Amino acid sequence: MKNFLFIPAVFVLLLAAACSAFPQREEHGGKVKIGAPDDTGGMIIHYLVNEKGYGGAEVRNNFELYPVKDCCSSTSQWALSTNQYDLAVMCPDAAESLLEKDGRFEVVGPCLINSDIVVIRPGLTPQKVGIARNRNHQAQIVAELFGHDCATAPVLPAAIPFAYEKNAVDGVVVDALKGFSMTGDKLSPAAGSGSHVTYVLVVNKSFKEDPRYQEFLHLFQESVEDLNSPDVLMEEIRKYKDIDFTREEVELWIRLGIRHVFAIPATCG
Repeated sequence: MKNFLFIPAVFVLLLAAACSAFPQREEHGGKVKIGAPDDTGGMIIHYLVNEKGYGGAEVRNNFELYPVKDCCSSTSQWALSTNQYDLAVMCPDAAESLLEKDGRFEVVGPCLINSDIVVIRPGLTPQKVGIARNRNHQAQIVAELFGHDCATAPVLPAAIPFAYEKNAVDGVVVDALKGFSMTGDKLSPAAGSGSHVTYVLVVNKSFKEDPRYQEFLHLFQESVEDLNSPDVLMEEIRKYKDIDFTREEVELWIRLGIRHVFAIPATCG
């Protein structure tokens, strides 16, 4: 009889330990939790926190940044689904997958376009192009630029530059901040059918009732406008990644159609 009583007690203790290991988001209190990738997609959050004064004040500057290294990984989606985040910048494929699994979240809108550029070897018609695993929109970019006969090779995002350097592929679809340091011709994903949304802003619906959500939206929009200024962009890239962008590189950035975009939803204005 004692053994039967012991089993449920152990189960309760294990459940309590699991809950303490993965804390839930505090409702309308504590710090606002934001998920962001560590590439171009996370730059707007870095700018908002560090340049727009949203990093240290007790009332409105009350953010704690939780990086999401790969926005398409199951880890980032799990973290959002366990309610640890109020907001996140995610690639559209990850956001779509999340919303299918968890109705507590919704997409606020796109926030970055054309930041996944294409790098190919000069004078070569690509037969195989490396893309990040689980990113269908990158496969679409390859098909639009080179036709459906061009094969795609899905790899881990961190391995894309390595696959290119080792000649495993003829080209890659890669984040702009990484692609600019690679040798080869840089092509815009917009060269196909038009602009490609590469990142969207996702919100936990319960956080929309928090007054800090409105503050965030307005500062987010201001950050978008600032980062589309060449001078601000150059300085932010230096601070964000310790990369000294030249004026020529900024001009290429603009020609490739890389832009921050955001409009506050009409119901939130």
